[in-house]
Amino acid sequence: MSMNVEYILRQENKVFKPVSLKTLRTWVYESRVGIEDMISADGGKTWTLAGKIPELTPFFPSQTPFLTEVTRGYSGKVERKRKSIEVIDMIPMIDMVFLLLIFFALTSTFEIQRVMEMNLPKATSGRQLQQQQTLTLYIKKDNQVLLENKPIDLQDLQGALHRTIQNSTGVTLVIKGDAQVPHGNVVQAMDIANTAGVDKILITVKKQGP
Repeated sequence: MSMNVEYILRQENKVFKPVSLKTLRTWVYESRVGIEDMISADGGKTWTLAGKIPELTPFFPSQTPFLTEVTRGYSGKVERKRKSIEVIDMIPMIDMVFLLLIFFALTSTFEIQRVMEMNLPKATSGRQLQQQQTLTLYIKKDNQVLLENKPIDLQDLQGALHRTIQNSTGVTLVIKGDAQVPHGNVVQAMDIANTAGVDKILITVKKQGP
């Protein structure tokens, strides 16, 4: 076909005005012309598929995977090798992360520390108890006595402290007495602790001030 020939494009029932080969190639490159559209180069007398016109074929988008020829060995044999695109699938990796999170959530343990509410007496002096091996003795306002949050009678306190001292190198007893507890009860507890052999006795108070 000559470059000076005008071409007529027909798409379904629509027929376009004659255009030059250059314009028709532009339409093909812009995907405005498909390989199934009909082209006439003789004023509409005969029609040919656009995909079968040699002047237009190079301008159509490739419909098949790109093929390259690779020479193998010394014999000169040629084989066709399909170009592949490697894509990393992230879905298995995301699933693995979720499984690890579930595993750690199920195997983790959480300890809830129980705190006993008491109204401690206030004092202007005092110092913060350092971390050491200690036992805590609570004396509530109703005169109930608890050793490490376990109820205990004062007559049994000496035996409990003595057993603890035998299994340790040193014991500090922290007495937390309610402000309304009679002073004699606190003194009695201190005397029992001294008799049992407690190394140090501390009485906790609430610091007075803003």
